[in-house]
Amino acid sequence: MKLSQTQWFIVLWLGGFFALALIAGAFRLLVQLAYYL
Repeated sequence: MKLSQTQWFIVLWLGGFFALALIAGAFRLLVQLAYYL
C-alpha cells in the first residue's frame, strides 16, 4: 500500500494526537492514584 505525502501527513498527525491523548490519560490516572495514596 503506497501512501501519498498528504496521507502520510494525516496518518502521522493522527498518530501523534492519539499518542498525546494516551500519555495525558495515563498521567491523569497516575496523579489521581498518587492523590488517593
